[in-house]
Amino acid sequence: MMISFDFDGVLSSLVLGRTWEKTKAAKKRQVPVVTSVVRAAKRGLAALTEGLRRPLPRAERTLRELRAGGATLCLLTSRTGERIAAAERWLSKNGWTDLFERKFYNEAGLDADRFKASVLHHQPIDAHVDDDPETVACLSRLFPDKRFVRLDHYRRKGPSAANIATVRAWDELPGALAGLKK
Repeated sequence: MMISFDFDGVLSSLVLGRTWEKTKAAKKRQVPVVTSVVRAAKRGLAALTEGLRRPLPRAERTLRELRAGGATLCLLTSRTGERIAAAERWLSKNGWTDLFERKFYNEAGLDADRFKASVLHHQPIDAHVDDDPETVACLSRLFPDKRFVRLDHYRRKGPSAANIATVRAWDELPGALAGLKK
């Protein structure tokens, strides 16, 4: 069984609330100077908050149990640019570099959901774990044969479908993946 995991809000805590930074394919035209200032401010804030991110409770134990049970684990995140290097540093700092056989980063800066859909289409991934309800809804419609687990720490309303399971904590994850081929 191959399982992919989102990074922010699934492996790593969110520092500034429960919003999702989505890479969108089409963006409104903005004033170049303002856009540059906003981007610089976002990069600075992201750099400051990266050090505050912590592994979610029981995540490492559950990931190691899944690996010991024969599952192949992948990282599937829409992180782009310098945030990719920050994720790599975070994984190393927390001793998680050995947990993931494959890592898929959005190096081309595609729309977040389109990027994840492309990876799921081209890789033999059986299940994907994500915290973004919009992403889970989109992907579950595109891939009715795959299992999607929404990790809902923030108790937000989310999608429901036959191929979606919602869990509130890492301890519940193995149960949500039960029945998938080994």
